[in-house]
Amino acid sequence: MTDHVDIMTPNAGRIRAAIYHSLLAAERRRRLPLTQYDLVKTLFLADRSHLNEWGRPITYDNYKAMEHGPVPSLAYDFLKGNERAVREHGFGSLPWTWTQGKKGKKFYTPRRGAIDVEEWLSESDTEALDDALTTVLRLGFGQVRRLTHEDPAYVDAWREDGGRAAYDMKLGLLFDEPNFDRAQLLAEQSAYV
Repeated sequence: MTDHVDIMTPNAGRIRAAIYHSLLAAERRRRLPLTQYDLVKTLFLADRSHLNEWGRPITYDNYKAMEHGPVPSLAYDFLKGNERAVREHGFGSLPWTWTQGKKGKKFYTPRRGAIDVEEWLSESDTEALDDALTTVLRLGFGQVRRLTHEDPAYVDAWREDGGRAAYDMKLGLLFDEPNFDRAQLLAEQSAYV
């Protein structure tokens, strides 16, 4: 395997829309509020699935291997309420609210009518997000953690060395059949998406 990590240019509009769509979908299913964990795992499973079925991820976010599994970097910043990241991407605010629960856990709900998801996401994007959300809600924390910890890109990136809390995951390993050439092309094209 290659040591090279292809870095994509995250599509902030698509990331924001993907999170918002997932929150609306959970609301329709009467499954709100979602946690930060639910959302980042939904994005990971949806991006990976869409990449393999349609040849591109939904968000173009870059994934980090963290203690509880893969985490999309810019989406994580948005969910943490990183005001600098929000401003740098030209958003006055984000289309959701959150409340703080026990042990620092955040719970998210959508702001009704905040953005038009269809402006940002295709039908295949929303279907992949819906399928991923179903998986996350059905399996719950422990099983989702196990599932995502077994992903080859996560296994390759994670280090039990007590050092950094996050390690770059290789885009080429997110394909069902590792494909570093396609990953490099996607990374180059991501700046224009």
